[in-house]
Amino acid sequence: MAEYLDYAHEYLNLTYTLTCGQAFRWKQDNEGWWAAPVKGKVIRVKEQDNGFLWETLPGKPDLALFNSYFRLDDDVPAIYEHLSNADEHLAVLVKQFAGLRLVRQDPEETIISYVCSTANSVPRISKSVDELSRMYGTFIASAGGVDHYAFPSISALASADPDEIRNKAGLGWRGSNIVTVARQILSHPKGWLLSMRSRSYEDAKADLVALRGIGAKIADCVCLFSLDKDKAVPVDTHIRQVAVRFYMPDLKTKTITPAAYDKIVQVFWDKFGDYAGWAQEFLYYEDLLRTSRQQAIPIAR
Repeated sequence: MAEYLDYAHEYLNLTYTLTCGQAFRWKQDNEGWWAAPVKGKVIRVKEQDNGFLWETLPGKPDLALFNSYFRLDDDVPAIYEHLSNADEHLAVLVKQFAGLRLVRQDPEETIISYVCSTANSVPRISKSVDELSRMYGTFIASAGGVDHYAFPSISALASADPDEIRNKAGLGWRGSNIVTVARQILSHPKGWLLSMRSRSYEDAKADLVALRGIGAKIADCVCLFSLDKDKAVPVDTHIRQVAVRFYMPDLKTKTITPAAYDKIVQVFWDKFGDYAGWAQEFLYYEDLLRTSRQQAIPIAR
């Protein structure tokens, strides 16, 4: 039985939040329900009147899981005000995409998902992550005619055959990278990635980029989308274009060198402070929609 949550749509818009490039497993059915596997359960949620209908499957409604995933304890009005005061263009985007917000994902799933995302299209990433889950994860529940599987454990991926991942999950050369990264994570104490939530952004990112196969962009995605590091700024081609268009017209390089990456991040920090990651997400989403109108299939970060 679905529960009702009285929460303003202007601070949680499911379409904006779940299609802005931070998560890959959410799907919407014909009745307007969004669903995705989260930490061994399936969250289903639908906009309803002035709030939301939601449920977690199987078992009793897990409000703590729902609140944690959507970060409902965040002071979103204050964050929006901060962004709007910092930049006129952000003020426009905050109104245009009101309800876009960051979610809190599992860090192990996040890091592997972004390894899958390298030089790949969003539909293919989603399909590949779902296939990985069917191959190596466990069945959770069926909802809306869809069978949902938990994301594979790091130990399952570490012992997987790279060729099987490459061929059956359609991930090509990324299959070997997934196994390589999983084995490195497995060499650390259990809960190592999750423990980074209590550490500084600088320390967390340093440990992430020390993993072979993890560069600055993936590390920042993990920091922002799963480790509560709201100052993290993942820099991809979208954000480079945004930076040149609005803040750094003199940036000539069209490739994202380490030096250019750091310069762009610093500009975001100088302008938006501790909420630089929120700012880049609004700017990323605007640019994603703009380029998606020009391309049949958007490329992920």
